[in-house]
Amino acid sequence: MSGSVAAHAAHNGSGTQGLAVTNKIHDDEGDVMSPFWNKHNTTRHLLYGASVLEIPTSGGGGAKFGGSQIFTVNNDIDCLGDMYAEVTIESATAAATVNPLGLAGCIDRVEFQVGTQIWQTLEKSDLLAIINTEMSEGTYERFVNQANGFMLDDGSRAAEVAQVDGSGAQNDAPRQSVIATGEKRTCYVPLPILTKTLKPQMSKFADHTEDGYPMAAAPHQSVKVKLSYSAATDVMTMATGAVPSLEVKLFAQHMIMSNEERSQMKAMPQGLPKRLKMTQNASKTLASNSSTKIDMDLDHFSLYASHLIISLESSSTEVPTAATSALGIDTAELKLNSSSYSGVLKGIFMNGPAAQSLGLFRNRHCAFEPAGGRVARGIGCYVFPLASRAYGSSSVPLNRFDNIRLSMTFSDAIDEGTINVTCCGETTALFKGGAASLAMY
Repeated sequence: MSGSVAAHAAHNGSGTQGLAVTNKIHDDEGDVMSPFWNKHNTTRHLLYGASVLEIPTSGGGGAKFGGSQIFTVNNDIDCLGDMYAEVTIESATAAATVNPLGLAGCIDRVEFQVGTQIWQTLEKSDLLAIINTEMSEGTYERFVNQANGFMLDDGSRAAEVAQVDGSGAQNDAPRQSVIATGEKRTCYVPLPILTKTLKPQMSKFADHTEDGYPMAAAPHQSVKVKLSYSAATDVMTMATGAVPSLEVKLFAQHMIMSNEERSQMKAMPQGLPKRLKMTQNASKTLASNSSTKIDMDLDHFSLYASHLIISLESSSTEVPTAATSALGIDTAELKLNSSSYSGVLKGIFMNGPAAQSLGLFRNRHCAFEPAGGRVARGIGCYVFPLASRAYGSSSVPLNRFDNIRLSMTFSDAIDEGTINVTCCGETTALFKGGAASLAMY
């Protein structure tokens, strides 16, 4: 007997198998679906088209280190999807060494503006925290290679130099990229703002969704994206007096709906309520010789939140040694109106299983590779879960609580730096009368 008929031979309509399958097409005990011809073959979507196009910048000023740019989305599209910033730096007058994740660090802040209102602000720490937790390991590795300046435009590997640790000792593996005079490096940075499409990669037809911003339902408002840029010294190490250049382009998925769907969205008498992915930020700057226990006030968080991402942005540009990089979170506790949400969670849990249970990833950039193994900058990202799944229906409406406190205990005192907490969740926008507004959290 071939193994492919074993399930048939063993079927008697009882047990777990009896609850899961049947060999009768017409079964009165529940719905029956064929694995060979099912919703993926019968579902029909409303027609739409999509392409990745550049969003033009407003005004005549280009990108400058320490400056900002505003990009205005064309109002002739129906839905704005995933966005990507193309960041290109050139060492114009002298060679320069790219700092860890330097090209991604060019973007200091992202603001998404609808009409005259700023709907969402992404700080650099939020941007990297979401990339760390929502990007698969393989994709993250390629992103890090670009962000470190390791990749040329033709896909070949760029020149590298050996990096030294905090004690001045040279490591075995080269981990920094040198940009010679007149050379360029480019990195594509995904901007996971509210237009971010969340769906499994390679999902089947009936499971396809688009979580973009539906401009067709609010055609009377302009949509703008403002990018603020870091100082050149935060991006690369260069000789005194060197003048690097910066060029940034913004690309996005532009989607066009069918005429009937577009008309129906505009004509809905009660408006179109749509849940959008959103983040909020809290940060706390720590002075030298800080205590190992840190408390943060998160009262302004108001999202329908599924998780918090805790990260540390070091104020020092020095590459960490094996000793200084051992810093981490021992425990964390969240209190809502003075009641503990889930008790005290250990750092080792938030550092892995918590992210996995939410359906998130747990990436961490390694700054260098000493003989003892890989050592990472800062503490990486710790995920404090508020739901069973990221952006799921068990999320917590934080706007219902007057007092939100997060207490953390670290393995060692933090010399200096900034603790960042990124709140991830959803909010509801109402599209009515040709305009959009944030209706509720």
